Amino acid sequence: MLEAARRASCVGNVTVARAIVIWKEQASPELLKAITPPLGYQQMQTAPCFIFWYHDKMSYEVNKWIDDLKNLAEQRRIGEDVEATKGIIERNLRPAFGAVWEQLAVTPLAFMDVGQAVAQATLMAWDEGLGTCLMSSPRLEQVGKLLNLPDTAIPVCLMSVGYPAESWEAGGQTSKHPFSELFFEMEDGTPFEEDSEVIEEMKRDGMIQAPAPLPWRDAELRYLSHALNLEWQLAVPSLQPTERDQ
Repeated sequence: MLEAARRASCVGNVTVARAIVIWKEQASPELLKAITPPLGYQQMQTAPCFIFWYHDKMSYEVNKWIDDLKNLAEQRRIGEDVEATKGIIERNLRPAFGAVWEQLAVTPLAFMDVGQAVAQATLMAWDEGLGTCLMSSPRLEQVGKLLNLPDTAIPVCLMSVGYPAESWEAGGQTSKHPFSELFFEMEDGTPFEEDSEVIEEMKRDGMIQAPAPLPWRDAELRYLSHALNLEWQLAVPSLQPTERDQ
């Protein structure tokens, strides 16, 4: 999973994504409490492994960025002539990047590259027969010290990893917002038309399942709850409202 993430596409080959693997059996109670999000409580009870994904702003530091771009030239990934391309990078890109790299390090594009790395890891997990779940960003002020994170780290998400106990259908295909409300053509508000042939092809390939909930889903959830002795709740106790809050 990590190898797939390392090879994911990213801006200028700067590779912003970072990850810390946390083995549950080796983690302290303080660390487990700190990384437990408001949602995903059952995963925290059952998953043997967690991956803490974060973005390191220093990936965009100008000298590193320039070196990464020159390395792309040496690999013949950009430009036609290696030395000429390096010269352009030094003359044109270094001054431009030097003035704005700190701002660029926290733009949506930078965080998107973390997402691409996580997506590659997710696909690899599926290929290996693993189940994963992305959960809300942990608390930096608590987790940072426990994981020895640098000041330049920005947590993105926590991923639970393990072998799935439920059936591969996981209760059926989760419903999504209508295609026409999400994707547009030429301008916002002009729906990109959904293609029924694409839907049928994805169904044939097993990429779209029968819609959730499948008839036996309730029985499966009851079985898993009993077999794994799960405590079912949506929020960890420390984040539940008090009587005064209610």
